[in-house]
Amino acid sequence: MSKKLFLAPFLLLMLLLTSCEETAEVSKYDNWQQRNDAYIDSLYNVYTTQADHGGLDSIHLLSAPSKFIFYKKLPAVTDITDYVADPTQRPLDQSSAVDVFYKGTNILGERFDGFYGDAPTVFDAPINFTVNYGSVIMGWWEVLQRMTLGERWEVYIPWEQGYGSSGTTGILGYSTLIFDMQLYRIINLVKPTTLSEEGEEPTADEN
Repeated sequence: MSKKLFLAPFLLLMLLLTSCEETAEVSKYDNWQQRNDAYIDSLYNVYTTQADHGGLDSIHLLSAPSKFIFYKKLPAVTDITDYVADPTQRPLDQSSAVDVFYKGTNILGERFDGFYGDAPTVFDAPINFTVNYGSVIMGWWEVLQRMTLGERWEVYIPWEQGYGSSGTTGILGYSTLIFDMQLYRIINLVKPTTLSEEGEEPTADEN
C-alpha cells in the first residue's frame, strides 16, 4: 500500500474532527440576536401571564418610557455591607458616586465580569463609578436610579440598553446582559426626586 493511500483516511479523519469542533463552537452562538430577543420575550410572557409575575418586577425606562427592564429582587448579602437600610436612599444621575458588587453573565450562564460564585463575599471588591448618563451602559444608568441602598437585584438588560449590536471585549453583539448586583455604598448622597413608576405592568404595545 502506498503512503498516500495510507495517509488519506487519516487526513480525512482529522479534517472531519476539526470541522466538527469548529461547527460546535460556532453553533453555540448561532442565531444569537434571535435567541436573545426570545429570552427577553419569554420574560415578558412570564410577567404578563402569571398571577405573581413569576417573581419578576419591571421598571419603565427613563430614556424610553414605552420600554421595560425586568428584574428580580434577591436576598441582600448583609455581611459585605456597611449600609443602613433606607428606602429613600437612591443614587441619582449626575450626583452620586456608588460602589456596586456585581456579576455579569449572558443567557448561556457564561460569566464575563464581576464576582465568582453565587453571591458576593467579603473577598470580592465592589466597582466604583459615578451614575452619569453615558458613563455606564444605559441599562445600569436606568436600574441604579431605582435601587435603594443595600438592595440586591438580578437584572435582565436587553442588548439595546447594553452593548448594542457591536458588543465589547468578551461580550458578543446582541447580548442580553444578566447582572446580579448589590448597591453597596452611595457617595455624595442626594435625596431622590420622583422617578417613573416601578412595577407597572407592560401591555402588548409596550414591548
